[in-house]
Amino acid sequence: MELKIEQVAIPEKIAFNYEELKQWAADIAEEYKSIAYTGGQLNEMKKDRADLNRGKKALNDERIRREKEYMKPFDEFKKQINEVISIIDSAAVLIDRQVKECEEELRKEKKGKISEYFSSSSYPEWLTLSMIWDDKWLNASVSMKSIQAEIDSRITAVESDLATLSELPEFAFEAIETYKTTLDLNKSIAEGHRLSEMQKRKAEQERIKAEQERLRQEQEKARQEELVKADETKRRKEFVPPAAIDLFTNEESSNRSIQTAENLPEPVKQWVAFSALLSVEDARELAGFFRNRNIEFKKINFKEDVK
Repeated sequence: MELKIEQVAIPEKIAFNYEELKQWAADIAEEYKSIAYTGGQLNEMKKDRADLNRGKKALNDERIRREKEYMKPFDEFKKQINEVISIIDSAAVLIDRQVKECEEELRKEKKGKISEYFSSSSYPEWLTLSMIWDDKWLNASVSMKSIQAEIDSRITAVESDLATLSELPEFAFEAIETYKTTLDLNKSIAEGHRLSEMQKRKAEQERIKAEQERLRQEQEKARQEELVKADETKRRKEFVPPAAIDLFTNEESSNRSIQTAENLPEPVKQWVAFSALLSVEDARELAGFFRNRNIEFKKINFKEDVK
């Protein structure tokens, strides 16, 4: 169907006193350029402005009237054409819906074939079709042959990347795990390097911590040794040679008899001579021990070099 328009008389050029009006307006504009109003001419200025606005309005009103008159036939034509177009659109919508439904069915069918081909391929068990999917594959212009070739190429690339990552000297497992979620070789290698650097920093911190603990223990040991030395020095300063220690300051006689418990047999005793390096306090405690145990003791004369 085609649009057939009967012969239409296009309005001729509208003739009016264009040149005369144009010259009149130019003369007025030129005249007012040379007029210099004073403060006392306010009313005159307003009158001149009103005259100009009335002239402009009369011209514009006539233009609008003529425009509406000339546009009436076209406006009616436009209205009728739009009515026909709306009827066509209503039919086109129904066809468009069916076209889309048909295209969607073809896309589903094609997607099933793509999935079937991928499933029949050899690929890492963790790899899924969605990870390498490209929406353009469902376009009618893309053939199954090219899609299959692209799937094969992507699987080969994945296997190659995995081989590269498995040869990393450190954190190959972590890098591969990253690759499984990103399929980005560079990002996965970077993750392996990041973990490696983190491990090195951790080892260095542990080494520093262990060294600090070793130094602390050495310092503590040195401090304890200093305390022992200081204590030993103090004890030596307080040392009194045994010959000068009076173990017999008690009121009891040094030659007192040892009292035995009643009805108990007398234990066999013998004199034992010995020497001991004692402080005054040690000697007093030793003497007290002897008395508590009813051990008889006495002075002996001896000479010993004391360092």
